[in-house]
Amino acid sequence: MVKVRFLLEDLLVEAPAGTPLQRIADAAGADITFGCRTGSCGTCRVRVAGGLEHCSDPGPEERDFLKGLEAPPDQRLACQVCVHGDVDIEYLGP
Repeated sequence: MVKVRFLLEDLLVEAPAGTPLQRIADAAGADITFGCRTGSCGTCRVRVAGGLEHCSDPGPEERDFLKGLEAPPDQRLACQVCVHGDVDIEYLGP
C-alpha cells in the first residue's frame, strides 16, 4: 500500500501501489477537478510536493502539454499519473 497526502485538505489515504492518482482522488473525495481525463485540458494539474520519484513517467502527450505551460518537473496532470510509492499532492488547478 502507498500513502497519498492531499496537502490542501490535509487528507491522507492509502491505495495499492500502481493505482492511478485520478482513481485515488475520486475515491477519497479529494478536491481535484478533472475535465477531459485524457491529459489534454490541464484542469487536474498538481504539484508533487514529495515523492515525485514514486510517480509514473509522463507520457508524450502529458510531457508536451506541460512543456507548453513551461511547468517545472514537479508538476503533473493527475489524470495521467500512477502512484508507486508515498506522495504528497498539491492541487494547482487549470
